[in-house]
Amino acid sequence: MLLADGGEAEGSYPSAMRRVRRSRARRPRLKHLPAAIREADWLDRLVSGGLVACALAIALAWWHLVLPDAWDGVRATIWGVPGSVAVACAESTAAEDPQFWTLGWSCTGPFTSDAGDLRIDSVQLFMHGDEHPGPTVAGRVSGPGAQWMWPDGEIEWVFAVALAIGLPVLAIFPLSAAVSVLKPLNGWPRPGRKPRSGPAQMGNRARRRRRQRRPRRATNPGA
Repeated sequence: MLLADGGEAEGSYPSAMRRVRRSRARRPRLKHLPAAIREADWLDRLVSGGLVACALAIALAWWHLVLPDAWDGVRATIWGVPGSVAVACAESTAAEDPQFWTLGWSCTGPFTSDAGDLRIDSVQLFMHGDEHPGPTVAGRVSGPGAQWMWPDGEIEWVFAVALAIGLPVLAIFPLSAAVSVLKPLNGWPRPGRKPRSGPAQMGNRARRRRRQRRPRRATNPGA
């Protein structure tokens, strides 16, 4: 809302938008962190370091344990070799199964492809069910170097893929908390404004000059 002298009324929409922009939280950048670490006290550094270590532990578990199994399951399901395994199984409980923490049967045995052109001396597989699997179980392997066979009708590979997607998201939370602990008392520095590129906006300048030359008018004619 413009007044007669070309100014803006208090509480107008453009002014409110400028206030909203100024009140937005400033976000840190990588170059701000070294200075924030130097200014933080020892307790903040200790807490932040512990949170970073937690995020790194999640990332290492994802890289070495979860991601290989997820990728192997996807390869076996889409491009894998079908075959069967003559299994020897042991009952698995949530406490005893380090791979998927589920109830069922952990099995091993030699794999033979349906075409007979691939044989692997020993592969592992996991089966759900109350009864002992076997004597053979059909499934797919990712290739000659596979360590796991993914049985037909089981969706453990879907669980592995979901875990591979979820763990990196989980690692973001301790990292965000570690950065928040190091936040300076006066907030993160404001980003520098980039110089405008392109030709000068002569239209805006002309409008400002016209408002400056315009004589001031009384807002209340009766006063």
